[in-house]
Amino acid sequence: MRLGASAYLAHAPLAGPTFEAAAAAGATLAFTSLHIPEDSPSGARAAATALVSAAASSGLSVVADVSPNTARLLGDSPWDFLRSIGVARARIDFGFSVPEILSIAAVLPIALNASTLRAADLAPFADLDVELIHNFYPREWTGLALSSVASSVAVARQFGWRVGAFIAGDSVRRGPLGEGLPTVEEHRTMPPLFQAFELVDVGVADVYVGDPALTDHSWERLGSFVRDDVVVLDGVAAPGVHPVVIEALAVPDRNRPDAAEAMIRLEHSRERFAGLPLPAVGGQPRPAGAVTVQLTSAGRYCGEVAITLRDLPADDRVAVLGALTVPLAALGDQSLTIVLG
Repeated sequence: MRLGASAYLAHAPLAGPTFEAAAAAGATLAFTSLHIPEDSPSGARAAATALVSAAASSGLSVVADVSPNTARLLGDSPWDFLRSIGVARARIDFGFSVPEILSIAAVLPIALNASTLRAADLAPFADLDVELIHNFYPREWTGLALSSVASSVAVARQFGWRVGAFIAGDSVRRGPLGEGLPTVEEHRTMPPLFQAFELVDVGVADVYVGDPALTDHSWERLGSFVRDDVVVLDGVAAPGVHPVVIEALAVPDRNRPDAAEAMIRLEHSRERFAGLPLPAVGGQPRPAGAVTVQLTSAGRYCGEVAITLRDLPADDRVAVLGALTVPLAALGDQSLTIVLG
């Protein structure tokens, strides 16, 4: 997965800090839109130049969203201008004919709209340097289903192209609505890491943060995923759990290959936890998202750590170590750690 950050002319002061934080998290891409109706042509070329320069300073390659309105913002020869300031790719949003798109592609590599174009629409560009990038959806309830994104990946593979999509931010959200900029509707209120994880799980290659800022915590969690290929699950410890046990949960592990329906069973946990100071008493309720451990009364299963995927009955052989505060996902064989605060 390649990670990208976004910046906009109306949020220009955020561009530098956002790009720096993104680069520290392993991002290599940047996105901006150069056809927003609310943006003014006054100073637009200078603002776009500064934004692309800020991205380059952080080592990020810029994709610029364009439409016929881009010429209103940037004036004559907008594609030559974008190439001259270092834009790496123009994403064609709407309003261009096939010959017009081909003329842009003669100046800059292009990305096409994965949300609106079908295989037949893409055929004229089959021999070009092309990527597909989905729309984001600023208004609540207008985003796509995750299954639609998965379908676009299948189409892109026919051409050998990458697919990009957007996740919503959890800090500064772009106006005028401020409702987040995800591609998938159900992602609008999810933590950024789990939005990204679900997109990657259906084959998305490039994940862009649509909004102009994330919290430091979210950049850190995305960084663990991008740089280290580790999903960090945050949660809250149950009272009285020994600090040594909490520390052991932060050691990377993974779900067993014979994945259970009702829980995530950490593959190597028994050997790590059996000799630790586990809770003396089990039998607590096990709602979905509970982090549990098998006690000595479980025999050879002692020390096995699990995360419940649905509500399970209490079991005296099982103690609850804490509860996740993040959504659960189908992790497969993904490496994970559990951080209980």
